[in-house]
Amino acid sequence: MPRHLIAVVCAAAVMLLPVAAATGAGDATEARSAAATGDPQAARSGAGTATARTAAARTAGPAVNGVPSGLAQERYGPVLLELFTSQGCSACPPADQLLARLAPREDLLPLSFHVSYWDHMGWSDPFAIAASVRRQRGYARAMRSRSIFTPQLIVQGAASAVGSDEARIMRLIAEAPPVIRLGITREPGDLERFTVRIPALPNVTVALELWAVLYASGDQRYVPQGENAGHVLRHVNVVRDAGIVGVVEATPAIVEFDRPDIPAIDGLAMILQARNLGPVVGTGVLALR
Repeated sequence: MPRHLIAVVCAAAVMLLPVAAATGAGDATEARSAAATGDPQAARSGAGTATARTAAARTAGPAVNGVPSGLAQERYGPVLLELFTSQGCSACPPADQLLARLAPREDLLPLSFHVSYWDHMGWSDPFAIAASVRRQRGYARAMRSRSIFTPQLIVQGAASAVGSDEARIMRLIAEAPPVIRLGITREPGDLERFTVRIPALPNVTVALELWAVLYASGDQRYVPQGENAGHVLRHVNVVRDAGIVGVVEATPAIVEFDRPDIPAIDGLAMILQARNLGPVVGTGVLALR
């Protein structure tokens, strides 16, 4: 059974551009609390500042909830799968295993967001970051849910499932609305810089947030204590940093930002979605090694 954490819903909305790095010991304490008073856009854990150059928007076809429709097949980005998981949760390993089975599919973008609110159960998840908890709470607010839980899987920023419910997850993937493919390039050097190209979107009627997610492609850890004591847990696409690097109000657009100084990173995922963790409208991925 999934593990639930009751949370208080907060409707705060703050636009941040550029985003300043903000992490510390206080984040870990806040993440263990059942009260969700933080804003998801404060979930900045180190991605660099951004600059955006935006051109006039083009229109073609209707929009649903401010999200554009009518994309051409060749412009589709991978379907975003966000698994909120914890090594301190006995219900999570089956969900981790399912995500690992889905990871080889090129039409999917699976990410493991490890949370820390079960750390008091006997084992502190070494992959947990405060940004994961904030992002999950942001989705709870967006979906008008009073609780967060593990394992939870969010598909395309709009639909939720228990992370081990394979039948429902496969159905949500099949029904996921198409999103644009984001072009990502990097300029090597002492200060590595990324450039994200956002193509023209039809009928953009809401502000869009561009998230940068840095992840390690695979990791495993022996768990000596807690609910999973005695097991080696394996994970794919473990998120090490996530935050907003730009706010887009018209397309096409170009966003540039510097890579934060985080070691052992294998890939960069870019997520374009409606403000306050609304539906995803664009995805992209770049292998870094």
